[in-house]
Amino acid sequence: MNIGFIGLGNMGLPMARRLLEKSGCPVYGFDIVPAALEKLAAAGGTPEPDSAALLEKSDVIFLSLPSNELVQANLEAAVQHCRSGAVVVDTSSSVPAVIQRCAAPAAARGVELIDCPVSGGVDGAEKGTLSAMCGGSEAAVTRIMPLLTCFAAHVTYMGPLGSGYAAKLINNLIVGGEITLIAEAFGLARRAGVDLTRLMEALSGGAAASPVLTMKGSKMINGDYTASSRVLIHLKDQHNAQEMARALGADIPACDLSTLLLEKLADMGRGNEDVAAVIDLFQSKVDLRRLWNGNL
Repeated sequence: MNIGFIGLGNMGLPMARRLLEKSGCPVYGFDIVPAALEKLAAAGGTPEPDSAALLEKSDVIFLSLPSNELVQANLEAAVQHCRSGAVVVDTSSSVPAVIQRCAAPAAARGVELIDCPVSGGVDGAEKGTLSAMCGGSEAAVTRIMPLLTCFAAHVTYMGPLGSGYAAKLINNLIVGGEITLIAEAFGLARRAGVDLTRLMEALSGGAAASPVLTMKGSKMINGDYTASSRVLIHLKDQHNAQEMARALGADIPACDLSTLLLEKLADMGRGNEDVAAVIDLFQSKVDLRRLWNGNL
């Protein structure tokens, strides 16, 4: 079985490495960044400078891409170039309509589509502990399960095509809100003279404990905004959640508030920092109440 991987960025490259290490299959990779292809080659993979050629030779193709537009374009290319019987698995975060638009032409060519976004960040991708949420044919998901478990410790079949994307957007909505609330709480704690290191120790032993608190709380305390999950990526996810909510006629005010904060950080030129940097807005002279009142 030939595996193709399009998008060898912060998440895609470690997932491709896990497939190389665990599947026993050859992995062909495409990325527009030459350095990413060099890293794949160093791990034992085969760089493919032509994405169409990669699609034509691969039995299972994984995508890991940063925008809805790139996901759409690569899904359409996969439908055009993949051979009948191929399975295309998108691990990106997107909106259900993106992959659903490709369902009919894919079926006509005998190509199986699966939306399979993942959660757990770069560390999870490197360790193979990601959580994957799959939408599409249950039989197709079962067929590629040995590949999914190369990089995911938890794989959940969510239902029809698009339901994996929807589940991931809900996941992102919860995580984004929690990061904002931790930043708000820590900002208040600092003003109250509370030692944040001791506070983290106390919170970690109680009901407020969570993986997000562990990962982002320590970054906030140390002022370490080296990106493991960039502001711009979280902002894209928040915008996708808002788009899905609008399509369904749902109100998501907490998401709207956290999105405004991320947009403010991006406007300040901090989009490539870790999302933990949001705490700085609660420690600055930015008038958050005016920001919210003017935009909600």
